[in-house]
Order: sequence, then structure tokens, then C-alpha cells
Amino acid sequence: MRNRARWHSLASLKAPRRFWVRERSRDWWERIVLTTWDDDQWLECFRMDRATFNGIVSVLRNRLERQHTNMREAVSVEHRVAVTIWFLATGACYRVAGDQFGLGASTVATIVLEVCKAIEVELLSKTVCLSSEVGKIMDGFAALGFPHCIGAIDGTHIPICAPGGSPEQYGNRKNFSSMLLQGTVDHTGRFLDVEIGWSGKNHDAFVFKNSNICAAMDNGSFVPGNPTLNLNGVSVPPIILSDGAYPMRPWLMKPYGKLAITRREQNFDSCLSRARNQVEKSFGRLKGRWQCLLYRMKAREENLVTIITSCVILHNICEAREQRFPGDLRDPSPIMLPEEGVDSLDCNKTLLEGGKLVRDALAAFMESQMRR
Repeated sequence: MRNRARWHSLASLKAPRRFWVRERSRDWWERIVLTTWDDDQWLECFRMDRATFNGIVSVLRNRLERQHTNMREAVSVEHRVAVTIWFLATGACYRVAGDQFGLGASTVATIVLEVCKAIEVELLSKTVCLSSEVGKIMDGFAALGFPHCIGAIDGTHIPICAPGGSPEQYGNRKNFSSMLLQGTVDHTGRFLDVEIGWSGKNHDAFVFKNSNICAAMDNGSFVPGNPTLNLNGVSVPPIILSDGAYPMRPWLMKPYGKLAITRREQNFDSCLSRARNQVEKSFGRLKGRWQCLLYRMKAREENLVTIITSCVILHNICEAREQRFPGDLRDPSPIMLPEEGVDSLDCNKTLLEGGKLVRDALAAFMESQMRR
């Protein structure tokens, strides 16, 4: 009887409360990265220095802060942002990212999406936009050889696992599933506008014609004040440069291509190519920094858009803060598909003829500038 009472007394004692999650080591993050790393190590691993990382954390803190509960210890905002940026930078799977940061794979998956959504909500409109320094951008493109230009546009394919198991909906002409990223960049390679979410089966010209920037440039609202340049009686609006896959417009200049017969036309194509190269180099740095964009991502369609968008935002932050592109990173050639003729898509003959008129006026002006 005495032993039974003693057993009952011991059983009634409360054991210390334990968190129900499996114990994982966070030593690498808490005791090595946070306490010993210099900026070069931060740049190599997170593509940004400590100060830039802290600035992002500060902006996202109110949206990402979580409270401890009786069952789970909250992951700090710094920890959440770090694992997300590391995941985007390396293209590693959730399990590998979790092992690196002392978190479970499912926890990492949840954190990555939450942080990317926070980046999109808090920073997209502030970082991916046409700044008030339109004159500075035009001067930058002029230094590259093309006057009155505010951007260069192109598209690239992001490999994905087709959402819903429907590869035919996302299959491109290279026979892999992809999501299109259309980007417009300034003279430094900073994105001014992006269009993300169209399936890879669509032509660049189709995505362009249905994009926000096309509508905004058509109605003259994208560039503040929409300043025009008069060249021998031809009114030249702010110009965006493209390759031959895009339909001609008075504000969208594409090369003469095979039609370039005269020295004037060949010079125009050469200058356009040199200035437009900024967008291709920008896609290369984007995918070099955020290597998740090189591998087939698996997520719901809307979540893929959010992840890709967050990579563009972080790219712009790194570019604006002049974060050195680590020399040992791959600077991959962006996935571009062969150009196709767009004559059948140039259904608006007024825009087509207006574009040709502006192109000829610019070609003559650029030739005259070379003779000075």
C-alpha cells in the first residue's frame, strides 16, 4: 500500500515541458554565421553583405514576427529571412536547407513562401519601378550609344515542374516546362518592370502585348511627363529596346535585322544591340545570384510567381547597393528561345508604320552624331 502511494505521488509530478519538435542543431547559423562571418563570407553565401541583410530584415520584421507558444519556439525573423535567401541563392531542396539551418523541411517550405510573400508585398513597388531619375537613365543609355532610351526588354524561361501535372500547358519550344519572365531594365541592369506568370508555351510578343508595360507605354503613362524628342519633324517618345521577337511600336525599337542594307541601318543595329545587351546581362546576374531559377521549381502557380518576383526584388536591392557579384558564381546565359517572326502578330499597321518612321529618324540622327 505504501509503495502504491509513493508511485502515485511520483506520477503526479509534472515533467519539465519540452517543445514537441525534433531537436536540430542551429549552431552553424547562431554561433558561426552571426558571430564570426565577415562581409565576404556573407556575400558568397547570401549574395549580400550583413548591412544589406539587416536592412531587409528591418523592413520585413513587422510582417514576419512570430510569438513563442507552449508547443513551439518561434523562429526569429533573422533566421527566417536567412534560410529563405540561402534557399533562393543555392537552389537547394527544402531538406538540405533545413539541415543547414537546423529546421525541418516542411518548416523551411512554409518559411520560404511566407518570406517571399512579405518581400513581394513590402518591397515590390519600392524597388521594381521607374525612378524619378529618368534623365539619368537616358544619359546612361546615351553613353552606351542609344539616345532617348529608358529601358531594354526581353524574356527568359524559368524551368518549373508544371503545376497540376499538366506539362502541355507549360511546355515551350525546347520541350521543357517553364514560366516566362519578361523584364525591362535600365542602363545599369536594374529591373524597372517585370511580367511573370505566363506559361512557356507563349510567344514573347504575345506576353508583351498583354503586359502592363505595353499598355502603360501605349498611353504614355509609364515615363513621368513622357518627354518627346523632335528629330526632323518626327516626334520620338521615350524608347524601349527589344530584339526581333517583339512587334514594332513608335516607342519600341527593334533592329532592322536582315533589312539592314545601308551603313546607317547597320550602325543603328550595332548601337541597339550594344545597349540592349544590358537586359541579357541582367538576366545572367539574376540567375547567377538566385540559382533556384536554374532548376525546376515545384510549387503552385501563384507561389512560383511569388518566388520568382522575390528574386527580382532582391536582385534590384543588390544592384542598388552595389553588392559585388561573387567571382566563383555561375553567370549563366539566360534561357532564350530562337526568335520567330512576328509579322502575323503585327496586326496594328499604324503602330508598325509609326515605329518604322521613328526608327529611321533615330538611325539618321545617330549617324549624324557619329560624324561630329
